[in-house]
Amino acid sequence: YFEEEVIQQTLDYNYAQHSDADKFNIAYGIDKNFLFGCGVSIASVLLANPEKALAFHVFTDFFDSEDQQRFEALAKQYATQIVVYLIDCERLKSLPSTKNWTYATYFRFIIADYFSDKKDRVLYLDADIACKGSIKELIRLEEYT
Repeated sequence: YFEEEVIQQTLDYNYAQHSDADKFNIAYGIDKNFLFGCGVSIASVLLANPEKALAFHVFTDFFDSEDQQRFEALAKQYATQIVVYLIDCERLKSLPSTKNWTYATYFRFIIADYFSDKKDRVLYLDADIACKGSIKELIRLEEYT
């Protein structure tokens, strides 16, 4: 549903050396206030996990040319994939929200819906997360199910 209704554009910065099937997918849902933090979070995951094949998916309502340059440079520097999904938020803005919980909170539902028939699993991270170690155990979780 959401793919046709609210995802306006997709930008794919793919500098990864791995096939899509080999990548562990990590998603973020952010508004423009957290774009910088999202970049820092992505860099922290990559720095702490240089041997891992990762793909990052950023769902946002704002992404200007400066952001495009920064995220493409990040993908290129770390030989990874960053896909940005531009969201039309007009319908989301009519849903309940607060000062601390904006309409961007609803991006999590869009992420779940979008990937439900595309990926077996996706790790969702908030943009204020800094990764300080390996995510190997998270990647290996499927071995225990």
